[in-house]
Amino acid sequence: MLSFCYYIPMQKRIKEFFLKHHIFTLATAFNNIPYVATCFYCFDEDNLALIFASSKESEHMRHALSNPEVACAIHLSTHKIGTIQGVQCRGRVYEASKVQKERYFAKYPLAKAMSSSIWALQLEWVKMTDNRLGFGKKLIWSRLADQ
Repeated sequence: MLSFCYYIPMQKRIKEFFLKHHIFTLATAFNNIPYVATCFYCFDEDNLALIFASSKESEHMRHALSNPEVACAIHLSTHKIGTIQGVQCRGRVYEASKVQKERYFAKYPLAKAMSSSIWALQLEWVKMTDNRLGFGKKLIWSRLADQ
């Protein structure tokens, strides 16, 4: 239904959704073997990235280190059709910068005690569903379109 899709720069509504939430499901694949993991994140609004902690030895990070092209999803858990909201994203995983690590530790100070590494998922494409704007309303953002 293309009539419900609009290609726009990442707008305030999508950024606010990322800022409001803190858990995403990361989907990876390597050698045709898919894997998913749930991670806490903080949103790097400056670089349009999700910053998260994970061990290099975890299944999903072994996948991501071999194939950094990943997908993720975040959604509001609700039974009310009119309030459904969520995002589906694609991007690339890389080691977080010093500033991104500081941002993550500021949000999750207990993470400093963990032996996990800090990573960033640079968002390349986002599709947001927001039924509050109308049933099935989609907002689509692409980094290429935003440059």
